[in-house]
Amino acid sequence: MKFTPDSRFMVLCGKFVSLVQINLLWLLCSVPLFTAGAATCAMLSCLTAMKKEEETGFKAFFRFFSRHFWQATIFWLLMVFLGVMLGLDYRLVAYMDFPGRMAVIGVICFCGLGLILVSGLIFPLLVRYPGSLRDTVVNAVLLSLAHLPKMLLITGMNLLPLLLLVVLPQVFVFFSFLLPVCGFSLIALYDLTVADKIFAPLEDRQEPPDE
Repeated sequence: MKFTPDSRFMVLCGKFVSLVQINLLWLLCSVPLFTAGAATCAMLSCLTAMKKEEETGFKAFFRFFSRHFWQATIFWLLMVFLGVMLGLDYRLVAYMDFPGRMAVIGVICFCGLGLILVSGLIFPLLVRYPGSLRDTVVNAVLLSLAHLPKMLLITGMNLLPLLLLVVLPQVFVFFSFLLPVCGFSLIALYDLTVADKIFAPLEDRQEPPDE
């Protein structure tokens, strides 16, 4: 095996190092919690740059972080607020006894699922097509409905660590060492790959016809 800089092995090693670096930077910038949205946008931007073989280092990450900080933070806090409200509503209704209780619980669960689905596309949209709060949310809802199977794949991957922890804790413990190393960046890379397939038809329509 040749270990030249252009060899397949060295390219894969370089991508792995980039994934580890992006993962660690995302964890560092997500520690204050309220900055998790901006950190996620920076991670997705760096992963997009990595796929294009562009710069993905420390400077690039924080450049993307500052670029998306305000909008991403607003989106993140809004999603957290809605999630907390739905969780509190569920706990309140679950301990009450009134006609139509199960129907109300069903509506709350449906809204929660919708929030999870749409949130999986908010940050990829913000990175790819920066726009207003209203336009981004509307586009995320419409695209999520139009590409529901793909959004279920994104949601399933995002919830995979939590599902393993609840359903298969032994398996979660076995793979948990990957999360602080490159687990979150691998999940984000998968999400980005699926999101690219969602955005592809839109970009094909925008391409000018060949003369």
